[in-house]
Amino acid sequence: MRFQDNASILFFLASFCQYVHGAKPVIRPKEKMTTSEEVKPWLRTIYGSQNEIVTPTVIAGVTFSAKPDPTSDALKPWVSLKKDGTPQTIKPEIKKGRTQRKSPDYSTYFKTATMRTYSYEELKAANMDPDDVHEEEDFIDEDDTYVSLNPIIRCTPNRYFNKGPARDIPSEPFCTPRENSNWKVGKTYFVTWFTRFFEDEHSGEVAEKVRVHLSYVKEKSKEMGNHKRDLPATFFTSEWIDNVDGLLPIEIKEEWLQNKYERRIVVSVQPVSIPEEEFNPLQNGVLLYISMGSKVYKPTKEQLALQDAGISDDKWYYVALSIPTVVVIFFVLMYFFLHANGKNRDFTDVTRKALNKKRRVLGKFSEMKKFKTMRNHKYTELPSYKKTGKQN
Repeated sequence: MRFQDNASILFFLASFCQYVHGAKPVIRPKEKMTTSEEVKPWLRTIYGSQNEIVTPTVIAGVTFSAKPDPTSDALKPWVSLKKDGTPQTIKPEIKKGRTQRKSPDYSTYFKTATMRTYSYEELKAANMDPDDVHEEEDFIDEDDTYVSLNPIIRCTPNRYFNKGPARDIPSEPFCTPRENSNWKVGKTYFVTWFTRFFEDEHSGEVAEKVRVHLSYVKEKSKEMGNHKRDLPATFFTSEWIDNVDGLLPIEIKEEWLQNKYERRIVVSVQPVSIPEEEFNPLQNGVLLYISMGSKVYKPTKEQLALQDAGISDDKWYYVALSIPTVVVIFFVLMYFFLHANGKNRDFTDVTRKALNKKRRVLGKFSEMKKFKTMRNHKYTELPSYKKTGKQN
């Protein structure tokens, strides 16, 4: 079989692959989104006689303001936070008669300490004299009317981490995110802080309102790790929110990167008691990164309308899937074709032409100008020397 015959067969295989590549895509059934649990508003009575309708909200898969169970359960799952501020569900379990991974105990972190004085008339203690008084520290529980609707673990000083180059600076007031965490575009992260950190040292009052800032940080190579950083701009500022919540969910926007893959930022919380011109985001802020990561695809309203109508425009998707299959089929057919015609291939005419071209590159030595004046001496005309007696 000549080379021209092989070329015609290859052309046929290529045409076959082109036909397969242009095949009509299969129409897949319309996907329907379903939820296992539907959140509904519910009614409760607060402060003894005040009725209130509570509307649950789902953020990053976490349901806030959900209706509580009628009975308490020690093994009820609760929501913790990873180092970057993403939620994770913790399921308690009993091992050797003890409850492991149980919901957190906040001790007295959110209680108000007071000194109460008792007189003899109040206690009637046998070891007290009529003129004696007894002083004892007492803790008043916080108002959990709205705090109880938050299912996420709260930030307390025992959950602080160490930050800075030497890891010797406490992260107060933050618990999440950890320093140098990576926030990716399209995902939601929870910023959490200890609410009582913003307490006035003179009056003892805790700030009622705070707001969260995200600011760009510019670091020079010679200043890395020395806390000498410029703050070009604050690109995100939340509304004033209740400090008692101690958290804020933040969804990372692509435009925050300003056409870059990654940016260095600082997260800070400003209490209402500190004016904006006196607030320094780097004083108690946490440094981290925001990056593009895996771009999240969100269908537009028009695309959702087409999907509801059963119309799909995913032809490119099926064509892309068909390309690897076509390539595999092509190489399998090529392998069997070459194996079956291995003895009939004749490329001598091609190789002969290539060799003849190589021979014509230099030509004859006698025709080269460089070697025309050279004399070609015979081997016998080369000088010879007789051996001396010492050499014998």
